[in-house]
Amino acid sequence: MNFLMAIVGALVGFILKLIVNWVDIDGFRIHRNNFLIEIASAVLWYWAFYNLTIEESIIFSCIASILIAIGFVDYFTMQIPLILVLVGFIISVSGVFLGTIYFTASLWGIFVGGVIPLIIMGTTYIFTKRQGMGYGDIQLGIILGAWLGPMRMALTLFAASLLSLLTWIAVSLIKEFDKNRAMPLAPFLAIAGIGVYIGSVYYPGLFHLLIIE
Repeated sequence: MNFLMAIVGALVGFILKLIVNWVDIDGFRIHRNNFLIEIASAVLWYWAFYNLTIEESIIFSCIASILIAIGFVDYFTMQIPLILVLVGFIISVSGVFLGTIYFTASLWGIFVGGVIPLIIMGTTYIFTKRQGMGYGDIQLGIILGAWLGPMRMALTLFAASLLSLLTWIAVSLIKEFDKNRAMPLAPFLAIAGIGVYIGSVYYPGLFHLLIIE
């Protein structure tokens, strides 16, 4: 069963790759011999159906695959496909109806993942005239917040920001220092969100009191 779901995950990854190439953002296309999305998706689907209930594994697998695809595209184009954002939001909301996500937790998660970063972005722009996040990142934060809930979303934002900072420092050490160098945030949000969710499965005691029911 788990091996079969890994195959399904790889197929989902392939479909997502076709969608990315169909959207054709700034001419960006994923080569047919690049199987990173398929492999990552297969691994996540296998893990989900091995460790979670059917309802939870379906929601996690679909969202995780979409996050991988979004992160991949944003890494190369600094843009997030709207169609993947919409599908991801629909799947996140579906978790409420399937009982895997509490409604109040989802609402607070959207506030933490979407509203708070939007306020920070607006405040930062007023004082610095620079936009630290894009609206695509805000949309992705809404998806993650609806899925993860408020506290796990807060941890995701912190982890993504830390990973982004460490990567920026590493790149600056390898290349020349450039304070205006932009870093795509979606890949770090995707990695952090998936990582935080998996962590909450293995260490539920650390997350139990952080989840609003």
